[in-house]
Amino acid sequence: MLQDWWLERCLGMRSVTARQRAVERLAGRNDPPALRLLARAARDMDPSVRRAAMSALGQAGSEVAVTILINGLHDPDEQVQETAVLALRRIGGPAAVAALARVLGHGRPRVQFRAAQALEALGWKPGGPAEEAAWAVARGEFDRAARLGSVALPLLGRRLREGEYAERLSVVRALAGSGDPEAGTLLMEALRDPDAAVRTAAAEGLGLRAHVAAVPALIRLLKDPMPQVRAAAAAALGQLRDSAAVEPLIAALEDSQWEVRVAALEALGRLGDRRAFASVAARLEDKEQEVREQAAETLGVVGDESVVEKLVLTLLDPHAGVRQAAARALHRIDPGWQRSPRVQSLLPTIQSALEHRDPGVQLAAASLIRQVTGLTPAELARQGSPMQQARRQQAAARALEMLSGDEDPAIRLAAVQALGRLGLTDSVPALEARLNDPNPWVAAGAREALQGCHAH
Repeated sequence: MLQDWWLERCLGMRSVTARQRAVERLAGRNDPPALRLLARAARDMDPSVRRAAMSALGQAGSEVAVTILINGLHDPDEQVQETAVLALRRIGGPAAVAALARVLGHGRPRVQFRAAQALEALGWKPGGPAEEAAWAVARGEFDRAARLGSVALPLLGRRLREGEYAERLSVVRALAGSGDPEAGTLLMEALRDPDAAVRTAAAEGLGLRAHVAAVPALIRLLKDPMPQVRAAAAAALGQLRDSAAVEPLIAALEDSQWEVRVAALEALGRLGDRRAFASVAARLEDKEQEVREQAAETLGVVGDESVVEKLVLTLLDPHAGVRQAAARALHRIDPGWQRSPRVQSLLPTIQSALEHRDPGVQLAAASLIRQVTGLTPAELARQGSPMQQARRQQAAARALEMLSGDEDPAIRLAAVQALGRLGLTDSVPALEARLNDPNPWVAAGAREALQGCHAH
């Protein structure tokens, strides 16, 4: 009794150390006077004294101790709560198990985890979907919880708002794979998370889930201060395929970070909107290889014959990946692009690339010359450029067209026959005018010449 009087006096002292020592002396006792003093210590103003009381009560192992420990689960100090959980685990019994089960889904994350560990040690099993969801969330098994659907979403939402960074990130990734439609609402909430990695994962998840309602929020995210978030938002908008995103994605092609420009290009390719054509084509001259490569790929989707010349010149890019992307795009737009007169007109530029300092560009130029002309660069040099040949043919055709109107029928006949051998489509009007020539031989020659022009 004297000892208890002294311990009670110590519990009233101002010294925290004295109060802690008094509690330590009470450890292991489960008699009513000791439990009364421990109950007082459990209400001490200092959390370290309360923690010591929880630990001592765990050693007491009585029903009264369990009651005090259950109150300790609601202590304002997280470490006091954890100590109470460990003490209840040590004591066990139906009352302790029921109290620990109530902590799941309601306590602080770390305390919930400790409670789940304690319940597992005590052989507790979830009694239904709600308890299973709380159990999974408490253990940090967010994927498992997400698979349970709507019953777990409020618990996951709480972790998304209150959990540590790693927990919030794990929750977002779990929600992305959830089959519940309402998971998209939580992911949209995560777009406002203070951590860039969480916002990035949320944007990616919304894209994977094809959550169309997120389009306005993702468009706003294209202005996020972090480039990885902007890139993720652009990629997600491409997956959602909403035309409202076209103009914002075009604006994103001017982003200072190449990763964002690449993501925006890829997204515009998915959308396939012709409004993006000019802006995408301009990215063929971007300073970053990855951007030029993606611009070529995207043009294969949104481009047409008008961009063939730019893509042909891109075949001379110093980087092989860009050249390969341009080749694929050209094949999609026009499998016969090599025969285009507009491509022929680029031969002087292509020939100049034979002198480029990069051997890869030199080889690309030589290959391109062979594709367009069927000649090696040396053979082309000996014959003169096709441009020069074409100009000579056009000049000859103009002269022959004038002669096709000569007064002498023999000269007219020779002129239309020569025009037929040239086979230029530009000469068709002049030949059609000779179909009604007063000389039947000239008219017949004009008909044959027209067939030659159409054959070419």
